Amino acid sequence: MTSKYSEYSKRNILAAAILLIGFVAAYNWFISPQTRYLAAAQKYHDTIDARERTGKLLTAQLKLRQKKLDELTQRFESDKQAFFEIEEAKSFLTGIQSLAETNGCQITNLKLSPPRPIIVKDNDSIDLNRYQVDMSFLGGYGNIVKFLHTLQNKPQKVWVDAINVSMKQAAASGYLNCNITLSIYTLKVKENTDNVKNK
Repeated sequence: MTSKYSEYSKRNILAAAILLIGFVAAYNWFISPQTRYLAAAQKYHDTIDARERTGKLLTAQLKLRQKKLDELTQRFESDKQAFFEIEEAKSFLTGIQSLAETNGCQITNLKLSPPRPIIVKDNDSIDLNRYQVDMSFLGGYGNIVKFLHTLQNKPQKVWVDAINVSMKQAAASGYLNCNITLSIYTLKVKENTDNVKNK
């Protein structure tokens, strides 16, 4: 009786051992690779999520920087309007006598100074030059105001550095004598040769 029981017990132990070995083998063959695949898939998914978050952050930062660049460009273009192009400056200076006469003023003296470069600190990408005009003319008060208004009403800025109106010759002609010093500025943005590729 005991031998049958011990045989039955051995069979059960053997069956349990075979079953356990089979389970371990099945786990290693089927379940373990799936678990590793799921872990790898989760890691891949996490990596993709992290990259998407980084991409969205970089896109947002890029949009913000582009917006700031657009604002700076717009402001620069607006500020640039105050300056003359070189050809515009030459045209303005050669036509200033005609402009004065159109406004009823008679030029008695006109002196154009050669352009003087203005040093812009820490910026070698722009050329800034100052052109100065010293002129004397005769005109009625209304004509002088009209001429000055015409100068000041240009898109580019015309600076009045000095002005002196006197009654000289007023008794004889009814005109005022006006001495004025004007300045205009030209701006040229130089190409940055570091960013230009030689072809």
